[in-house]
Amino acid sequence: MKYLLLVLSLGLSSSVFSKSSEDIFLDMAVADNVGAIYVFDEGDDPNKQLGRPNQYTSKISWADKRIDPHDFSDKNEDEINDLDPTEYKGGTIEGFRNIADLNRRYNYIKNITLNVPMLNQYMYKKGLFIMRLDKNFTPSQAKEYEREFNKTVK
Repeated sequence: MKYLLLVLSLGLSSSVFSKSSEDIFLDMAVADNVGAIYVFDEGDDPNKQLGRPNQYTSKISWADKRIDPHDFSDKNEDEINDLDPTEYKGGTIEGFRNIADLNRRYNYIKNITLNVPMLNQYMYKKGLFIMRLDKNFTPSQAKEYEREFNKTVK
């Protein structure tokens, strides 16, 4: 019986680990509002945490056309390509290897935003992912993202 539980547990874990932040974001039904997305790698992560011990294993950021002031039309493609993704007004999703790493990061960010109100943001965690949204979203816009995030993350 223990063997069966271990096999089921390993099967579940490997499917959870196979999802990246990008996979989660692309599965969310939010494309109509997205102006640009950027998938970070270990070389361009602005926090220098991606892939490091006890940190996130994947990260994506996006600009939401409802709050980001940039022109994301096709005619403006060169300017968009030159835009620093850390300047996007929208959100980010970070994926983690385990719950302990996720909770450590979540609590770290929460403590910073509580102590520096101008850095306040919406923040949600589910499964092995944290989604953070810009404070410029209205509560109902943030709720839309939260709903999609909760439907997508198992």
